[in-house]
Amino acid sequence: MYDKGNNLRIEVTINNPKDFKVLKEKEKIIEHKTLEKEKVWVPMGKSISNLYRYVEISKSITKRYIEALPLVNIDEVQISDIEKLSSSITINNRKYTGFNILEKDTLKLFSIISKGEYLINGFSNKSIRNQYFEVDITSKEINKLTRLLSKLKAHGIIKKVARKNKYYLTTKGRKITNSILIYTRKTLLN
Repeated sequence: MYDKGNNLRIEVTINNPKDFKVLKEKEKIIEHKTLEKEKVWVPMGKSISNLYRYVEISKSITKRYIEALPLVNIDEVQISDIEKLSSSITINNRKYTGFNILEKDTLKLFSIISKGEYLINGFSNKSIRNQYFEVDITSKEINKLTRLLSKLKAHGIIKKVARKNKYYLTTKGRKITNSILIYTRKTLLN
């Protein structure tokens, strides 16, 4: 991100494309006779044939980056959104409790999942586990974090990536977490 004239410009450079996948057609021999083509997701290479995929990935990264920029206007998040986050909800006959948004652990979780390092590739239970727990991690802590991620998903703060164990912060989730973190870090004057 840089300023050119009076315009804020955001650009994406992909140096290591193997982190991303591209859909390629591969030939497969069936019963030693017929050739059949099937489409498979493979790591992306530095080829001009993948240019369309570079564009798709760059657009999605830029969009998520723009949505992740902190908002100066804290009044954009409605009190009703925060009340919904604080109250329990039921989805598919399963009850999820609300978040205590002023609790130290909740604020710690919000600040971890809203970090910029998880903006492009998302985060997993494993990637945020060491930051959330400062003690030796046992299966009890892993299960606790899994339940917290399920609760965040149920409240619409995060969404799961299809066929992967990764999550992204939703636009609504980013607005709510940013607003809560900005509000709780304010110093009040006497």
